Amino acid sequence: MLRRISIFALTISVGLIGTMNFAQAVPVDPAIKSCLDKRIGVKAANKIIAAKKLTKKQRKQVAKCKSSAKGGGSSGSSGSTTGTTTAGMVSLNYGLISYKISQREGLGNIADPALLQVGSTLRMFFKNSNEPQIPLAGFDNKIHSFISSDNGVTWTLEAGVRVDVSSPITVRAAESGGYEAWAWVAGGGDALTRFTSSTGSDFVKGAGNVVSTAACKSADGVAAGFLGDSQVVKVASGYLAYAQDMQATGKAPFKRQVCGLTSSDGNTWTLDASKTYAPQNDIQTNPETYRNSSGVIEQILPIDKIDMQTGLRSGMQIRTSTNDGASWSELTELSFFAADPERLDLSNGDSLLAFGNFDQRQGGLLGVAKKISTNYKASRTESNMEIVSWTISGAVQSAIKVKNLCLDKDLTSSVKFATSGSNITATYTADAGGKGNSCVYALIGTEQAIK
Repeated sequence: MLRRISIFALTISVGLIGTMNFAQAVPVDPAIKSCLDKRIGVKAANKIIAAKKLTKKQRKQVAKCKSSAKGGGSSGSSGSTTGTTTAGMVSLNYGLISYKISQREGLGNIADPALLQVGSTLRMFFKNSNEPQIPLAGFDNKIHSFISSDNGVTWTLEAGVRVDVSSPITVRAAESGGYEAWAWVAGGGDALTRFTSSTGSDFVKGAGNVVSTAACKSADGVAAGFLGDSQVVKVASGYLAYAQDMQATGKAPFKRQVCGLTSSDGNTWTLDASKTYAPQNDIQTNPETYRNSSGVIEQILPIDKIDMQTGLRSGMQIRTSTNDGASWSELTELSFFAADPERLDLSNGDSLLAFGNFDQRQGGLLGVAKKISTNYKASRTESNMEIVSWTISGAVQSAIKVKNLCLDKDLTSSVKFATSGSNITATYTADAGGKGNSCVYALIGTEQAIK
């Protein structure tokens, strides 16, 4: 995510606050918004969405639309009934299997997972970072690792530094044997540098070079500044890497892009401006670029997409390539949003997705989810960084848990539930001082399907 210090919280604050310039009093689903537009006009409806506190008149207007919304059912154990809606609902296809959090085991702010399987051992590299927003100890800004012998269900901290570098790494098994990793090394400009290992444990520094980024431009024509964690795959011509522009200039909302880099030998890198991916929304953190067990390159992009009217947040976006990145599929949505995604297909057939997150009271999170198949569908609405609301189908209320993973805290008892037809709405409002809900997730069923 970062080269020297972890500022994921800054990324979240800048990106999310920048795109969410309203303070919604209550979650308003699209059916109710549509009703309000028709009853009182778009301008008045938008005032309701933007209001920090509804007037008596506004409450009555919302109540009328709730009662007339299509599919209205009986209320749940608490909260109120809203109209049945499928807006923003996606199939939940990843289940949480484990997570580690900062300020435990003598660590600082843990961030930027990188997965590698070596025989029966699964290793998760991470940066043991500083965090200027909260007082932390135990950091050294070096790459450390957890290991797992049960395919990622439990993890044990390994002693020592795995890679002596202050940048996050990307790591893979080399076709010629052994293992290779890449990181940015400071000194006369940051050089994208290759590291090698015969064991997959301790890596030795090799060659690299400084890469000019000026030709990689955003959708608004803004040139990239410095690049984040580069994710590398092997292609027929050598190597292909993608990295996020970490420079946030001007006023929010930002539209940071990802830059494509190529190398014939993994040591000398060149920017390929034709491979720039520059959407109209901000790519908040580093994307993942990974060749899966079927030989297809997956690129997972943490694109910040929140609907300004409804607060609906889209999950991470994925596109694929079957021709070494010469062309890509259209984006499709993964079931949840997080930072710094990291993919790995295991030898037992499991498909893992590691990710990061941050809470300003605790620090970082390293989570690991496994690809699953469920009948659950859900949407997520975020309001003013204080309220999170999920609409869920295919589950009973007792199967829905809400947790702040960064704090390792079950919040379910504070959640207000409502039912509408076959859907359940779960709404969580942060306590006073509990700024930001980026690390709050709904976990559904024994599979812990994550949204």
